[in-house]
Order: sequence, then C-alpha cells, then structure tokens
Amino acid sequence: MSFLRSNPGIQSNGYTSKLLCIGLLLQGLAGCSDNNAKLPGVGQPFPMSVLKQLENVRGEKVDFSNKTLLINFWATWCTPCRSEMPDLQRLVDSLDSERFAVIGISVDDDINLVREFLLQHKIRFPIFQDADLRLAAELLGIETYPDTFIVSPQGTITKRINGIIRWDQNNIESVFESARLIDSATLNYASNG
Repeated sequence: MSFLRSNPGIQSNGYTSKLLCIGLLLQGLAGCSDNNAKLPGVGQPFPMSVLKQLENVRGEKVDFSNKTLLINFWATWCTPCRSEMPDLQRLVDSLDSERFAVIGISVDDDINLVREFLLQHKIRFPIFQDADLRLAAELLGIETYPDTFIVSPQGTITKRINGIIRWDQNNIESVFESARLIDSATLNYASNG
C-alpha cells in the first residue's frame, strides 16, 4: 500500500490496509459475476411467449409463425433508431412476407408518441410496446438501442446486432437465409444426437 505510506495526510495502519484490500477484493469478485448468464443468446430460444403478451400499437392481429423474424428494439427518443426505421420499412417491402417478418418493439412509455412517429414516417410493419422493459431489459439484457435479433422459424436466436444498420442493402436477405440454415442444422443435430 505505497499510496498510504507516501501520503502524509493519511494515517496508515494494518486495519486500514486490510479494509482497502478487502474492498478491492469484493469489487473484483463483483466484476467477475456473470449477470448475463441467464440471458438468451445465439443458439438459444427467443422468449416468444412474452413477445405475444406485449401490446400491439395498432391493435392488429399478427401471425409470425413459421417465419424468420427480424425483431428490432427501438425508441422514438433514440436518434439512430429513428433513422433506422425507414430502412426497416424498405426491407419489409422487399421481403417475401410468407417467409420473413419484421417486428418492431418500442420501449417508449408513451404509446401516442410511437403512433405519431409511425404515421409521420409511414412505418407499416407490426410494432409492439414494451414500456416496462420486461422483455428488453429483464429477459434480453438490452442496454443500448437499437438492438436487433434474427429469430429462426423455430424460435431460435440466430444473430444479434447491436446498433444501427442499413437494412436496405442487398445482402440482408442472406442474413435471413443463414438464420434458416443455422436453425436447420441445430434441428438436425438435435434429432440425430
């Protein structure tokens, strides 16, 4: 504890040094804990049952069974999210709706702000609200937005993308295709193993 010895304003004794060491040890142990161990990641099931419980902003019935999903968590107060939403709409317009679906999940408190944004920017794909952050923060550990999950038709997370992406690029459909292939390999392995 050279800091304690070299600083004349601090009285150093064995007790102070021990407390400092114990404090540093506890801080180090807390940093080693894996709070994210329970959070689902790539290759694990997406919590679809919670998604189905969220309020649909438009009140419409949505069927996303047997489809590869792009699930985007966003907020109206998030500048990157706001600029990403029109790209997602263009992506929706270009995808085969029988095989793929895009779902937005807003973490805004005010559903009216969400509705106003959707109207203003002509966003037509399904948007759900997770105002209490049960799905976003508690179950998925999302800390920054936008955060996007690619989920296979069987409900397995095949990719997670944190941050803004230009979704109208030509290679995006290959992301969906790889999601389908990854999940098929997982199913084949599970049935053979």
